[in-house]
Amino acid sequence: MGRWAVSVACLGCLAWAMADQGRQLLELTLGPSDWWLLLAGALVSGVAVAVNGVAWAVLLRWLRCPLPTVQAVVVFARTNALKYIPGGIWHLAGRIQLLRSHGHGWGQAAMGVLLDPLLMAVAALLLLPLGGWQRGLGLLGPLAVLCLLPGWRGPLLKRLLRRIKLPQVVGEAASEIPPSPVLPGSFPGGPLLAEMTFVLVRYLGFALCASAFLPPGVLSGSLLAAFALAWTAGLVIPGAPAGLGVFELVLVLWLGDVVQDEAALLATALSYRVASTMGDALAAIGTWGLRLGG
Repeated sequence: MGRWAVSVACLGCLAWAMADQGRQLLELTLGPSDWWLLLAGALVSGVAVAVNGVAWAVLLRWLRCPLPTVQAVVVFARTNALKYIPGGIWHLAGRIQLLRSHGHGWGQAAMGVLLDPLLMAVAALLLLPLGGWQRGLGLLGPLAVLCLLPGWRGPLLKRLLRRIKLPQVVGEAASEIPPSPVLPGSFPGGPLLAEMTFVLVRYLGFALCASAFLPPGVLSGSLLAAFALAWTAGLVIPGAPAGLGVFELVLVLWLGDVVQDEAALLATALSYRVASTMGDALAAIGTWGLRLGG
């Protein structure tokens, strides 16, 4: 119930802002080129899912529980659609079950799935300094890297695993999870770079949508930093599936000092939500008919 309360509160704030800016939103007009930008944003968002699948394959190789890259991309795209199911963990459970079916131990499978969103969040936060000091938030990126150091990540992942109650979903006992022995001692530099590539492709989809509404004078560094912060908030703050409401509210609040046209900012946030959802659907549909190798 608490998860939904966060999103209901965020959506309520957005609804109030939309009501306040209702006339200005209706007065926004899009030309043919703007519609093409929105379509391109959806297509790039679909490509981002495939890039995320490749990054997951890189992570699994680092963990020594590899899957063929094509298979990892297909599985990632198919299970990605499950994040829209209430609970927000079914896509993770599906990937754990796949890794278990390939003979990998429970600990390796769980870490291979939980490290992925952690690396995504760290990769996104590392982009924050591109927007400047931002009242000290620019320091979040370097500080977030501490979560990936060997002495920190094992206890953090075990606590995360208990918190999201994945063991109850896939039928394992939390007491049986030994994250430390299954994690390599090296820093996950390769997987982190792969996840940063994914975040940048995801941002490109957002930037295309933003170009349809926002004035050209908005600094790309500020836009990238705001996207990184809002996207990370939607990923890590408990709420409705896929960060619905959280991403939009953080984006609008953070860019409010940079973009004076609040209606255009709201339209950007809402259009990207539609484009990213379409991209997720296109990525899942694109895997239909593809057979998974053993």
